[in-house]
Amino acid sequence: MGKIKVLLLVWILIFGLLWSDEENTLAGSEPARVLLISSYHPGFPTFFQQVNGIKSVFTEKGIALDVEFMDKKRFSDDTIETLFLDLLSYKLNRTKPYNVIMAADDDALLFLLKHKANLFPTQSAVFFGVNNIAKARELNGRQGITGVIEAVSMKETVEMMLDLLPKTKTVLVLVDKTPSSIGDLNTFRALSNTYPQVVFTELSLGDHSYTEFADALQKIEGETAVLLLSAYVDKDGNRMQFNDSLQLILNNLHQPLFRKRSTNAIFSYR
Repeated sequence: MGKIKVLLLVWILIFGLLWSDEENTLAGSEPARVLLISSYHPGFPTFFQQVNGIKSVFTEKGIALDVEFMDKKRFSDDTIETLFLDLLSYKLNRTKPYNVIMAADDDALLFLLKHKANLFPTQSAVFFGVNNIAKARELNGRQGITGVIEAVSMKETVEMMLDLLPKTKTVLVLVDKTPSSIGDLNTFRALSNTYPQVVFTELSLGDHSYTEFADALQKIEGETAVLLLSAYVDKDGNRMQFNDSLQLILNNLHQPLFRKRSTNAIFSYR
């Protein structure tokens, strides 16, 4: 999620704090305290974009920001979430309450929805960077929580792929079963009726090991355009960081590879 979008969200958050009827707000004697729950870890490419955007507003307003990391791109099993819940609960019981909770990306939002009643029963919550549009829309009108989805330029991406490769008959996306990837995949699937002349299909690590995935990539040929959405975890729970999974794909794919960046620019490899 880009820094500008985070800035806009932060201004919405500050407005809510200013008009909050809670005791510890910006108008009170103590600075407001905000907890950011990050889905990932500091090494994830968009993390510092998010935090720098938030801090550029919070710092001048005197708002204190704490960050807790779920680390779900590197560890996705149930154990890591249980450990995160236990540690967060321990910290919350030994620190002053926060005024507002922020959830960055899909995993953090799902965690917040599951545990808000116990962990943050009275605090307002703001989410951003969410790819699951349907889940975000379910929250319309819900008291105490608001936010923005991550604007995915899927249609524009596909159009550019078809412009660059006009003989394309199949658009294939590479995905896994992470929440953000599932959200993007649903957006991709919704485009199938827009381009009846093209077959929309997918190759998911949710159904393949990395070895099987590599074998399947080698068999892709003909007039197929390939779009990378996510390749962080395979069906057996094995994980790769972005650069490693990208290299695996490039080593086995004979077609051009496209992927989106947070700037909404589109990059092609080969």
